[in-house]
Amino acid sequence: MSMSPKETVRTVFFWFAVIFLGMMLARINSANTGSLQKWIPTLLNAAPLLLLVGFCLFLMKKMQSGAWRPASGNSTSVRTGIGYDLHRLETGRPLMVGGIELPFDKGPVGHSDGDVLAHALCDALLGAAGLGDIGTHFPDTDPKWKGANSLIFLEHAKKLLAEKNFAIEYVDAVVILEKPKLGPHFPKMREALGRALGVPAEKIHLKAKTNEGVDAVGRGEAIAAQVVATLAGR
Repeated sequence: MSMSPKETVRTVFFWFAVIFLGMMLARINSANTGSLQKWIPTLLNAAPLLLLVGFCLFLMKKMQSGAWRPASGNSTSVRTGIGYDLHRLETGRPLMVGGIELPFDKGPVGHSDGDVLAHALCDALLGAAGLGDIGTHFPDTDPKWKGANSLIFLEHAKKLLAEKNFAIEYVDAVVILEKPKLGPHFPKMREALGRALGVPAEKIHLKAKTNEGVDAVGRGEAIAAQVVATLAGR
């Protein structure tokens, strides 16, 4: 197996140290008559070199066993996933977005609480880790999830990511809705989502857009969300 340039340098340095030590000891042997008083100072002066050789031997052993690895970009993998969700809005239902309820006269129609932001975020995380989608883990045919708080889905996704040694690095999301204005509620949303995922709120970035009166979202008949999530794995 070929060695990297760093390993080659260490190997050459090690053998240079060994040869130098051997030459020095041979010279010491020829210059002294065997007197103990003459050998002791010489050995003390040679101690740093002996330690150096010992350290080189340690490095060689680590490199051969594979236990020592220089830091490189290959030690951590970065993955990105995208998520999208849309729900119709219906009068008289609670408007749940990002784990909190907003004051409004309409809310999403869905099997669970219809939180489009939480659903899109869950899909983005699962997709980045190659773990399917929210429908795979929480099918809308299962009565268990009827009216469920969507933060439960994020908590479950967090556990699945931990099992595969993935950590959430950053989340960027946009919610598309005509009314009401979402910006004032973003701090509470980020806190709720961060608690569910076990990450600081600073790792979650939220934006809001309208659809300029176009299609169902623009007419106030639906709400949608798009999310990009970045994971780091080992």
